[in-house]
Amino acid sequence: MCLALKELKVKLGDLCHGLPILQKLNWNPSKNIQKISCDSRSIEPNSLFVACLGSRMDGHDFLGQAILAKAAAIIYETPPDIVIPKHVTALQVLDSRAALARLLIRFYEHPDQEVKLTGITGTNGKTTTAYLLHRLLREKTSAPSPEVLTPLLHEMAEEAVEHCIMEVSSHALDQRRTHGLHFELGIFTQLTQDHLDYHRTMRQYFEAKRKLFDSHPRPRKMLINADCSYGRKLLHDYPSASSFGINEPAEFRAVDIEPSFQGCRFKLQHKGKTSPFQIRLPMRHNISNVLGVLAALELLGYCPSDFRGSLLEIPGIPGRMERIANAHALEIFVDYAHTPDAIENVLSEARKLSPKRILTLFGCGGDRDASKRPLMGKAAYQYSDLMILTSDNPRSEDPEAILRDIKTGLPHGKNLEKKVFEILNRAEAIEKLIALSEPGDVLFVLGKGHEDYQILGERKIPFDDRLVIQDCLKRKNRVFSS
Repeated sequence: MCLALKELKVKLGDLCHGLPILQKLNWNPSKNIQKISCDSRSIEPNSLFVACLGSRMDGHDFLGQAILAKAAAIIYETPPDIVIPKHVTALQVLDSRAALARLLIRFYEHPDQEVKLTGITGTNGKTTTAYLLHRLLREKTSAPSPEVLTPLLHEMAEEAVEHCIMEVSSHALDQRRTHGLHFELGIFTQLTQDHLDYHRTMRQYFEAKRKLFDSHPRPRKMLINADCSYGRKLLHDYPSASSFGINEPAEFRAVDIEPSFQGCRFKLQHKGKTSPFQIRLPMRHNISNVLGVLAALELLGYCPSDFRGSLLEIPGIPGRMERIANAHALEIFVDYAHTPDAIENVLSEARKLSPKRILTLFGCGGDRDASKRPLMGKAAYQYSDLMILTSDNPRSEDPEAILRDIKTGLPHGKNLEKKVFEILNRAEAIEKLIALSEPGDVLFVLGKGHEDYQILGERKIPFDDRLVIQDCLKRKNRVFSS
């Protein structure tokens, strides 16, 4: 995909100036390049095709197709077996993805110099932080591939957009999607076990995350969560970075915190000053998220206290501890929690608020890191009075096998029938959860959050936890009123 903006034309020599090139063939620096893409299907005359190795396909297999489409130049890591015509300039580089990102930045006139970029990375908290900053700064957010992201930033610069807030995943960093962009601010929320199907080890996962801060050029400012052990390692490595936290000493710290299921109060301590804040987002972990947002606003040149009223107006975040209103004296939350740490944080915080009972429903995604399944089961069992195991997005895996993996984390030899239910059909599982609830209970429907679909095999069917819950509540209402 390549966005069509105003027509741009750059000399190949200017584009490639300073690019580490291992070998040149049919070099012609005066060629005009009008498009850059790693998708051979979008190549047309005067295009530059960059062959990148993807997770499913290798762009090197499509060099011939790009040449047939009359590409003016091609870039690759491994020289192809095909004959390269004399009218096609061919360049060999060590890292095609890094080259693609740098070429796009130059082609689109360095939009990162016009738009202030804030990149947010971490296992949990990215979406909440990005959403709140977006709401408060009232600008655009994005996190796509470089050949979508860079022209989008160019369009933002053309429209005089001042800030772009983006989630930067470990996959994006590992795949060089933001390579070469100069971030105004880099934020690290925290790191816990996830995505080990891709990164294999926590060390590799962490190294992918730290690329946001190790990038060249490095972010002008850095903000790191001091409550996370990986964050403290980053703070040690980058002593000029700013810190935020609740439990650990930090430059920006929340004190006098009062969490609840309806919202929270706390005070922000920074540079000897204390400012009170109130939010409608529930529970302690959202105080940490908001604290990071307030620190980010300060580092971006704003006064956090000026946003006190705006923060209070935000009722919630879609799919992130989203509260479902009801007439049954129940606290019902839909959340994206899909890691052991996220489940433990949510449920342990809920336990400290002394509800009547905690009822938890969750599953685990198929074709993803299986090692976290028993840990998620263990955390949910420890803090729940009743739990329902069900399907998340099983994809190509057997849903029953996924539940068996989860159950290996439950205590052995105990009578679990009265506490643990297994219902593979997620809609039926939610129906059962609502039916078992009593006034004063807190219900958590975890794993899918904002998603409005479910992936069963290769099918993607419409499914939204929030809509299913509302339908179940309507039926419960009819039972109580009859």
